[in-house]
Amino acid sequence: MSIRNYYRGFTLIELLVVIAIIGVLVGLLLPAVQQAREAARRLTCVNNLKQTGLAMHAFYDANRHLPSGYISPGVSATDSSTSETSKGYGWGFFLLPYKEQVALFDSIDEALEPVGTINETRAAEANLGGSLCPTDTAPDSFTVNNGSETVTLPTSNYVAILGWNNVTTQAGQGNGVFFRNSEIEFKDISDGLSTTICVGERKHVHDFFDQGPYAANSTWYAAVPGVRRDAGMAMMPMMKEGPGSLVLGHVGQSGMMAGKTPNHTNHIVHFSSSHNGGVVFLLCDGSTHFVLDNIEYPLFKALGTRAGGEVASL
Repeated sequence: MSIRNYYRGFTLIELLVVIAIIGVLVGLLLPAVQQAREAARRLTCVNNLKQTGLAMHAFYDANRHLPSGYISPGVSATDSSTSETSKGYGWGFFLLPYKEQVALFDSIDEALEPVGTINETRAAEANLGGSLCPTDTAPDSFTVNNGSETVTLPTSNYVAILGWNNVTTQAGQGNGVFFRNSEIEFKDISDGLSTTICVGERKHVHDFFDQGPYAANSTWYAAVPGVRRDAGMAMMPMMKEGPGSLVLGHVGQSGMMAGKTPNHTNHIVHFSSSHNGGVVFLLCDGSTHFVLDNIEYPLFKALGTRAGGEVASL
């Protein structure tokens, strides 16, 4: 008697079914993986702002006021940014010693100008990972023109709040907590530390609903005198923004159409994010909040001012 062994393989139809099932499983898995990665990136972004908040409070403990939005000697509070001729070192620069960056801070000579000197090279080459949102694709540095030459600045995805003001013509009159030559104390923030924006995100390119894209690059380093950039205003295409746009953001300004919440305008002074659905903000008490794109504009505006008298809650 002979014994035959039969080996049955896959038919073509069975193989196609298996491949189809694998394809469906992969299709279900990839979005979950992408969501997990974005969640991790957003957590990193939140941590960046938390570290900034800790540094901000350490600076306050040492100096009894918040750092200036940026420093520009020889100008009055009411002067436009066109009157600025020197310095411009920004709030992020003054926080370096409180972010374990003492060596970098000490290597930059504040007696010299931030650009056109060895200071520019040292700052541009500094790769501060905590200044970059990992979801954005911003380069480590970028260039702008100050009216006489092209300068290179280190990138940051985080800008401080000027308030509800024009960052170019009212750079020294912010009703937020950071503006030119500001020295705001916590007692000046009568709206409350837990309901006032301190710092928020900004993408390096704005390309939302109007014509675009527009370069909205920001830096932790300096508001360089003489810089004039396209503002990204659809109704005013010739409008330019000055040095303050490099380090500060606002929640609107006089004469500007209301209702511009995060991620809803190409205006380069606004806040924006590559995270889906909102923007991470640091509040003055050191807490962080993910503010949704569809936040009601009156509430968003109230969060941006230090003493507006509004009742706001997140």
